[in-house]
Amino acid sequence: MSREQAEQLARLMEEGRATRPAGVVTAALLVDGDLVRLVAVWRDRETLESYLASTDVPRGVELMRKVGAEPELRIVDVLDLG
Repeated sequence: MSREQAEQLARLMEEGRATRPAGVVTAALLVDGDLVRLVAVWRDRETLESYLASTDVPRGVELMRKVGAEPELRIVDVLDLG
């Protein structure tokens, strides 16, 4: 993803913050050159799984597609968030 696309995605994330899914504790856009990761931290796995079952396209995927990127969805555990 280009820097321009990443900046556009950051704007979309900011604009959509008030309406993001209720189970999202926080979200971050990590940029390292052309490597861009949108990371959403959910309250718990059950809330995430319930959300994924209730939607055709997850919000983060929708936002990335709006800037012309096709993301790879990966779910990992967070053992500590301070």
